[in-house]
Amino acid sequence: MVTRVRQDVNKLPQWDPTLLWYAKAVAEMQTRPFNDPTSWRYQAAIHGYQRDQDPFASDSDTLPSAADQRTFWSQCQHSSWFFLPWHRMYLMCFEAMVAATVVKLGGPAGWSLPYWNYSDTSNPGARRLPAAFFLPTLPDGSANALNVSARAPNDNGDIGMTPAEVDIRCLADALFTGIADGGHPGFGGPKTGFNHGNGPTGALEKTPHGDVHVAVGGDSGLMSAFETAALDPIFWLHHANIDRLWQVWLNRLSSHKNPADTTWLSASNAKFQFHDASGQVQTYTPAQMLDTTNTLLGYQYEDTSDPLATGAPVSIHAAVGGPMGAVVQQPAELAGGTSAAHALANAPTTAQVPLQAGAASVRGAALTSAPVARVYLNLENITGSGRPGGYGVYLNVADAANPPAQSDPGFAGTLPMFGVQAASGSDLLHQGSGLTYVLDVTHVVEHLKAAGTWDAHNLRVTFAPLRAGQKAPDLQVGRISLYYGD
Repeated sequence: MVTRVRQDVNKLPQWDPTLLWYAKAVAEMQTRPFNDPTSWRYQAAIHGYQRDQDPFASDSDTLPSAADQRTFWSQCQHSSWFFLPWHRMYLMCFEAMVAATVVKLGGPAGWSLPYWNYSDTSNPGARRLPAAFFLPTLPDGSANALNVSARAPNDNGDIGMTPAEVDIRCLADALFTGIADGGHPGFGGPKTGFNHGNGPTGALEKTPHGDVHVAVGGDSGLMSAFETAALDPIFWLHHANIDRLWQVWLNRLSSHKNPADTTWLSASNAKFQFHDASGQVQTYTPAQMLDTTNTLLGYQYEDTSDPLATGAPVSIHAAVGGPMGAVVQQPAELAGGTSAAHALANAPTTAQVPLQAGAASVRGAALTSAPVARVYLNLENITGSGRPGGYGVYLNVADAANPPAQSDPGFAGTLPMFGVQAASGSDLLHQGSGLTYVLDVTHVVEHLKAAGTWDAHNLRVTFAPLRAGQKAPDLQVGRISLYYGD
């Protein structure tokens, strides 16, 4: 078996055959009827579908049966330890369909999906959309199916994506599986059953994954919502990079392990079904997704080298438990939280979080002048509507109305709103609890203590829109809390 190579799109010529054939295959798939599992819209609906969100909905649509829609559509796994293996299955099937379409159109066999490495600090243009995705025509003058108008405003591919939105410090996280009680949610997400977007989000899924979705989609684009994201051809290159970062994380340290839990390996509490390139139904498990060079997957990435400096800080200091692969964190302890929801706006806003400085805990030192263990800022039950932009989060900044740059030590991280409307609705797939993010703010607290600006009784959390001109959102953070733990 020949192992295919998924290449870095930023290292390919503008109209490399990989991109040219991708554009032609997308155009062909877009002509297929909606109920064809190999059609462009059907493939996008696997990630998420809601009729009133479909920009291509037509009375002439031939929809799949209601049973097929329940089985195959709106299946994406979010806020879950299944996030990475499920999306690997999804990409595998999609890639095979595109490859088969390329051959049907007279192209070469063995087409492979490229990846978009927007975190490449050696490339000053890494955060710009690759040219093939904003040029209006192909070299022969025909329409370019990779270019879609429903994206954030961009000038020759510059969507204004910030370094913080493509930060990859998640690669330093020690554990794949986190906990859902206020502590770190892990590199790959917390243990769940089938989950379409409720509960804490894993570190990689938050940043860069969620941030890039919102940066590309803006306040009205396809990439900003679960239900439309996969209609944008750049979605697939974005997720190929997320898939690549999973392998990078595994390669970084021998202690980085996938879950050994049979519940994860077999997906015994979930069932993941897809159509293969021939349209046949297949069921896959995470256990089949562990080695990208196996017979089923058959690919490797051009570059899986470690992009972090040697000795990069680990986000989880200590762990206790069984053998490697079954390591667990101790439960986190609550230091304080808000009692009312905090509304976000298109200007900076600040919430006051009361803290219990005298908590009787070995970790209570985190609230005093003693050395910090790990400190986690929980932003819980974020609900809203539409496709709002992202936010920067700051702790105890001097001028809350004019927060400093993202390079400031008081900057805690980003708050992407990818999928907030879907997560806020109550239906068969969502509980209406919204999004929940956990930021490891240990480094910020250490800075505040050193600077003498830490208040053991009160924490000021400032939320600032990442971009000027963001629309006024319908958004609120249900609860803001601080935890300390391992």
